[in-house]
Amino acid sequence: MGVLDTTYTFTATDVVTSAKLNNVIDQTTFTSSAIATGNNTLAVTTSGQLKVNSSGITANELASDSVTTTKILDANITQAKIATNVVGKGPAFRAKASIDTSIGVQTHTPVNLTVVFDTNSNFVSNKFTATVAGYYSVSGQIFSNASPTGFLASIAKNNIQHSYGTQVVGQSYRSVVSDVIYLNIGDFIELHAYAGVATTIQTSIADTYFSGCLIRSL
Repeated sequence: MGVLDTTYTFTATDVVTSAKLNNVIDQTTFTSSAIATGNNTLAVTTSGQLKVNSSGITANELASDSVTTTKILDANITQAKIATNVVGKGPAFRAKASIDTSIGVQTHTPVNLTVVFDTNSNFVSNKFTATVAGYYSVSGQIFSNASPTGFLASIAKNNIQHSYGTQVVGQSYRSVVSDVIYLNIGDFIELHAYAGVATTIQTSIADTYFSGCLIRSL
């Protein structure tokens, strides 16, 4: 005996038997009474088909730790999805004076620095080059072995002076600079020293440093 062209409507109290299945074909119609009351994941459409309803898959249908990182695209992890006070893993660096740096008269000169730490290998040849676009908190300080007139530290971005520090006009040998700087991938920053008269930044002066970290990506 062949399969009958029969539409069967299941109810909440129905028991599915092999005899009933033998008489059900593709045009079977599911009604809402066939769906368990506590299960709101599946819904019946007007055409009698089952689909995930508008409320989506709820926590009841997901096992703990069932969503793996391979199921989430990197681009879908946005800033808004990161909880408040969660520290990111963006680039961070600190460098200090390495060899003496001679500062010419009224010249912005890159300071010679040695890496203390560099989490993403971005600091090379006295400059930090961004590999992640975003906003960086950057600070630097320079010390001189003399009291030069107009002595100051600055941060240069792509060889152009971007941020200027405090200017030394008295007997203090220290100049400090800090800023939040936006960097695209490939942009670089350097700590520069400037003086109205020739002077030297010495390695023995440990307070000469340059540091920074990514505080917000795009």
